[in-house]
Amino acid sequence: MRNYLVYIKVEVSGRMPARARMQSPQAYVTPCFSVDKLFWEEQESRRLFVIGSSTSLALAFAIREQINRQVSKSGGAFTEAVVDELRGMVSGLVNETNRLYGQRVAVEASSPSAAEAYFSVSPWNQPQYESSEASAYPSHLSNTLTMTHKQLIKEAAQLYGQISGRALFLDEIERLSEKQGQPVSFMQEALQWLVLQEKTEIYPGIRLELRKGIVRHTLTFRCQRCGSERHILLCTCHTCGQGCAYCTACLDMGRSKCCTPYVCTAMPKHDNRAVIESGASPLQWSGQFSPAQSFAAEHARRFVASGNQSGRFLIWAVCGAGKTELIFPAINETLAKGGQVLVATPRKDVVLELVPRLARVFPTTKVIAVHGSSLEKWKDAQLVISTTHQVMRYYRRFDLVVVDEVDAFPFRGDEMLYRAVERAAADEGKCLFLSATPPRELTRKLVRKKFFQIAPSSATHVMLPLRYHGHLLPVPQVVQERQLERKMRTGVRMESLLGAAADTLDADRQLFLFVPRIEWIEHVVDYMVRFLPATDGIVAGVYAADPDREKKVMLFREKRLRLIVTTTILERGVTIPRSDVIVLGADDGVFDEASLVQIAGRVGRSADAPDGMVRFITAGSSRVPHAAVKQIKRMNRLGLSVRKEQVHHG
Repeated sequence: MRNYLVYIKVEVSGRMPARARMQSPQAYVTPCFSVDKLFWEEQESRRLFVIGSSTSLALAFAIREQINRQVSKSGGAFTEAVVDELRGMVSGLVNETNRLYGQRVAVEASSPSAAEAYFSVSPWNQPQYESSEASAYPSHLSNTLTMTHKQLIKEAAQLYGQISGRALFLDEIERLSEKQGQPVSFMQEALQWLVLQEKTEIYPGIRLELRKGIVRHTLTFRCQRCGSERHILLCTCHTCGQGCAYCTACLDMGRSKCCTPYVCTAMPKHDNRAVIESGASPLQWSGQFSPAQSFAAEHARRFVASGNQSGRFLIWAVCGAGKTELIFPAINETLAKGGQVLVATPRKDVVLELVPRLARVFPTTKVIAVHGSSLEKWKDAQLVISTTHQVMRYYRRFDLVVVDEVDAFPFRGDEMLYRAVERAAADEGKCLFLSATPPRELTRKLVRKKFFQIAPSSATHVMLPLRYHGHLLPVPQVVQERQLERKMRTGVRMESLLGAAADTLDADRQLFLFVPRIEWIEHVVDYMVRFLPATDGIVAGVYAADPDREKKVMLFREKRLRLIVTTTILERGVTIPRSDVIVLGADDGVFDEASLVQIAGRVGRSADAPDGMVRFITAGSSRVPHAAVKQIKRMNRLGLSVRKEQVHHG
């Protein structure tokens, strides 16, 4: 078991021992005190007071924070008597932590908890250690340094290069070092040296905090990786042998616990003078923007190039506007200055699609794909395309972070992923959000209004209400079909569905037929074949866990399937020219305003067929489908005004 020692470092002023004054006290945590002694020996007039040690990293950090708060409030002279008072305070903190932890154990176990010492601190009663004199320590605290000073500095520098711009657990750092072919022999010592140099920060995976109130005290746990406080479970830990907890919110990324060291290292600022002087543009793209696209792309580029301190910008562009191309100038602006870019997207398949596209237009830039099973996730590159969850492994690294489909699952409504994205940006980095249906919390913060109407652009947003071919969005029809599900299951003819489907097939078009739940798919496929026999053999159903999902989508792309019954998995990312859309049960809670707008956006995406039919069929009255129609009409009105302005300036 690792031991974590808590000590206080003070600066000593005055050359005469009798008149020496101790000041600027600061508490530290270390797993290898020999490194700290060596570090402080290099600096004159430092005195160290050891408080104690614990195998619980979370408890050691809670003690450190409590001590630092206490000494910052006291403001008086720091003396050895104060050290004794702080040791007494630590004893009280440990006792109260044990009591509150026991209460939570009892609640989670639904049974009374026997009095038990879940946490403990080994006290240290020697008065002090001075950086100018030798001192002996018990073996479990001293862990004598077995490497030379020169070796330590070399390994710390090597490790710093590997972990800069990353937030990783200790076992992940070991894996990273091995993958890069440069294993670090003295990992803990090198990390602690970087901590003392203020180049990196180490935290417990789960932070423990005793919050004192007037009426009662509470013990809180917070995951340092994902920020969750609600998804923390207590556990019996064989690693630290003390009270422990782990986070279930980010469990898929590896276990975050009270006793697992979590290492966060910001990327050092790069010197981009040579890059700027070279003048070469990383972007090699022969395409052309429409006037509306050019307007939006230039606004995003200016935001990246400016010193705007807000750090966030929204491109609100309709489905089919060419959002990927819009970010080319902003990415180019960053790369040309020697910066690094992260493009975060919700799904692995989008990552795999974007990497070759971006590699073609940025041929001199290293582009990598980062997802759960990626072989490149431990590599470094100027342009990283990553799934949103993998962003949690980066820290203060990227000069530009682009978030694609910010409204899509799993990003939508997930504070953990918002936090991860903002934390991946460098201290002066920018975040660029892309969406056809941005969430309200984002529009409230970034979208400005002019005379109570949404402004076409501002310092923090730009609207693109026209598709790349310049046409408006098809406006959905909302049709009510009472007792919809019963009619479908019992085989009652519904002309609102069958008539629209027949018109689509007669026009040699294809049809997306969205349903709210998986169990509807088989019934709807049978229903369509029964009433429209011509669909037999050209209709199929698909859902997320369907083993033939990719095959069926490919057959639909190749027009060997003409009608596909699907859940919301195809609401985005699939473009089929000359296609129509029907949403069956559009008033079901599965479909919100954003998803219905995205679904409607499947229609009219190609320049040779910019129109089409979108029909929302509801079982009853509902606000949501009408709200989606209202949003589409609003974007069309804005699109018309943009077209008029283009004609005026043309």
